[in-house]
Amino acid sequence: MVEVIIAAVAGVIGAALGSWATMRSARTTQRAALETARSAERSALQTAWIAKEVKEAQIEIVDASFVDAEILGEGERAGLAIDESRPGSQVIMDVKLRNAGGETAYIYEIVLRVLEVRHGFRIVFPENMRSSGFDSVQGSTYYYNGPSRKGKKGEQFQSVSQVLLPGEADRFLVAFDSPAAFFRADLQVLFNAGRAVEAADVKYLGKPLWSESDEVLGHLRQFLQRCGRTAEWRGEEMPVAEAGRRCLAEYEKDLLGVAGLYELVGRTVDPQYDAICAARSRIPHMRRELGLDEQTQ
Repeated sequence: MVEVIIAAVAGVIGAALGSWATMRSARTTQRAALETARSAERSALQTAWIAKEVKEAQIEIVDASFVDAEILGEGERAGLAIDESRPGSQVIMDVKLRNAGGETAYIYEIVLRVLEVRHGFRIVFPENMRSSGFDSVQGSTYYYNGPSRKGKKGEQFQSVSQVLLPGEADRFLVAFDSPAAFFRADLQVLFNAGRAVEAADVKYLGKPLWSESDEVLGHLRQFLQRCGRTAEWRGEEMPVAEAGRRCLAEYEKDLLGVAGLYELVGRTVDPQYDAICAARSRIPHMRRELGLDEQTQ
């Protein structure tokens, strides 16, 4: 009798365990299916978001640099309508773009925001030398135009008509009036109804003004021979030798500044850079030749 009861109880327990295992397996399967569905939904949403992002045009500025109009071919100059009556009055920007998006990009305007301008220098001689006919101008001329809104000084706008298909790259030239021999500028490319991409601090160097050492030496020699004991330099009266020394000190400083422009744009192999450095190296000799070396007095 006892064996029968034990067998019956074991049967009931076995059935209960089997039912529990079946229910647990079903719940595990259901949970796994739900997680799979959620993962698929997240993946679909992410794919849709990526597709939307890629679909938009994504303009990249591969490179933007300035070139002088003088080096362009005849056809390029004609296409840009270069003003031949004003040589050196315009500078050309060489722009290389790529559309990394999935939508066509319609480029319609290029904006140049000039940040810093330098013209170079012409040496200022003492007052007595102004009758020599040499062009006396201020020393190193420096202007600053901060980023400004449309229509303000320092900005130039150039309309263009350029189409870039998805994945396409292109290159084009844009002519701007040249504000000076050296300037730094931000470039902005406008496309697709107000979207923009920018290249910051693009540098241009043309031919900065500077005075040759032989010319400076000749004019200072004439000045020292003709003047009396005192001279006026930059509105201040002083002994003639001191006026000459100050003139040469400023000349050396200005040469150093112009040489720095060539270094800034990586043109230290330019013949003009070598000439400027050579003129600066001659200044100690010029002081001795003119009797302005303080150690010899």
